[in-house]
Amino acid sequence: MDKYFWSAFDKSSEDSAATTLNSTGVQPTTARFPARQSVSLHAVAIVGLVVVSIGTFANAMVLTVLIKARRQFGSSVHTLIVNQSAMDLWATVFGAFTSVVMFTHGFKYNGNRILDGAVCVLFEGAALTSLGMTAEKMGLIVITLERYFKIVHAIAHRKYYRDWMTKVGVALPWIGGTCLILIPGIGTTRVVNGRCLKMTVWPHEDMAFVSMHII
Repeated sequence: MDKYFWSAFDKSSEDSAATTLNSTGVQPTTARFPARQSVSLHAVAIVGLVVVSIGTFANAMVLTVLIKARRQFGSSVHTLIVNQSAMDLWATVFGAFTSVVMFTHGFKYNGNRILDGAVCVLFEGAALTSLGMTAEKMGLIVITLERYFKIVHAIAHRKYYRDWMTKVGVALPWIGGTCLILIPGIGTTRVVNGRCLKMTVWPHEDMAFVSMHII
């Protein structure tokens, strides 16, 4: 299963060694391209932590209001909006965990395969955050389709729409996010030499190529 990853890993090691051998010659004194000033990981983590903290507070307030107003405005679209707010809250909460991991310069892996793998996939690999973000996008599609049929095809909607369809609309984004993000993340994320490599171990080269363009 790990054949593709290790072949790529060995190739990169050989390329690095070849570069080192070639570097013994005379090097030009001027750079071909100007050096870029990169933003530090510490600054990114601070900004991300501030953003997700505000998002967590705002989404928690919105979700609380929507739940309390359910008796007064209970409807299919209200249920879908509550679910959308819950997915937003999920993404921001686990985004805060990811920002904390970045702020502390990563988790120190100690050789415990189960614990290291769980932390790598769920937190440093941001699988739970990505799950929430993917579910949010699918939830918006569900709400858009529900509103479209409700407004444009009002008669058919009133005649054929059932309560179980709302339940399917609530569950579908969570299922889609799990199948598209969480399950592939668990199967293809590994801890190698103390580093968390997210979605790098694919059983076949074609699968890695597809994942690069889709996931």
